[in-house]
Amino acid sequence: MATVLTTILALGLLLISSLYLPGQVNQLFGQSTIPSGNAGGQVDVLYAGSLISVMETKIGPAFSHLGFVYRGEGHGSTQDDNMIIDGQRFPDVFISVGTESITKLIDNNPSLAKWSIGFASDELVIAYNPKSHFASDFEKVKAGSIPWYQVLSKPGIKFLRSDPLLDPKGCYTVIAARLADKLYHNSTISSSILGGERNQNQLRPEEILPTLLETGEADAIPAYKHEAIERGLPFISPPPQINLGDPSFASYYKQASCTQANGSLTFGKPIAFDITIPNTAKNVAGSIEFVKFLLSGQGKQIFENDGFKLLPLVVGGNKTAIPQEVLGLMTK
Repeated sequence: MATVLTTILALGLLLISSLYLPGQVNQLFGQSTIPSGNAGGQVDVLYAGSLISVMETKIGPAFSHLGFVYRGEGHGSTQDDNMIIDGQRFPDVFISVGTESITKLIDNNPSLAKWSIGFASDELVIAYNPKSHFASDFEKVKAGSIPWYQVLSKPGIKFLRSDPLLDPKGCYTVIAARLADKLYHNSTISSSILGGERNQNQLRPEEILPTLLETGEADAIPAYKHEAIERGLPFISPPPQINLGDPSFASYYKQASCTQANGSLTFGKPIAFDITIPNTAKNVAGSIEFVKFLLSGQGKQIFENDGFKLLPLVVGGNKTAIPQEVLGLMTK
């Protein structure tokens, strides 16, 4: 009887294996994927959706060569941290845009993270489709004959952006538009471009915005400069007082804000990318090795080549909670 049951179980597992990819089978049974030759195990990395290209085509494959199985997933950073808080994701590593998302994990009760390290920065640009009916207008902006906000305010233009409640870039877009009101002394600019903070006609998931632009479903989108460079998208750069990419204008950026779900305000600040190992990490050793790799010379070079600006490593939260292997990189 035992032999029959064993055979039935084996056949059942074989059937499941034929229906799912290896990683999916292991997820069904709550196990990590550790194929032969990858003794370091699987490292799950949850990251800001704007990092999809650099993470999936460069960082992930390079890290896998060290003997690990890399698995990445990207969404708006606010959406990412909500999934961690709600117990929908248990990443070994979390990379966010800005410190707010990781700070939210640190301040959660119980705390879901203890520290963060800022390692790179970027700026907000307006990427556009070169086949758009408005492409010639954007070329005029580049030539300096018309202002950028005039094009984004034109009737009929499809300017798509992410939800400020789910994605920091969505919030940055609102802040940048309001900074334009101040810079150009015209309080109608932001409303004419956005039509409100959460204009549903414009809001789309952050991770698909570049694809919507490339397929012609959008004429223009706000993008981080590295995204436009990675995908070969033409773009215009608003002045540094607006693009949130110049630390020397940090005080100026604070003059504008966007509203969060709880009614609090997020004020403008220079754009930066932060990394942490959440307390819920399953592969702690692998997560430490991933952070070490990303902050190594090779990892930082990959980011720099993709259009990011490297920052001196900046610690947030409890510095003493940072693993010693990672902390040692702070002095290099």
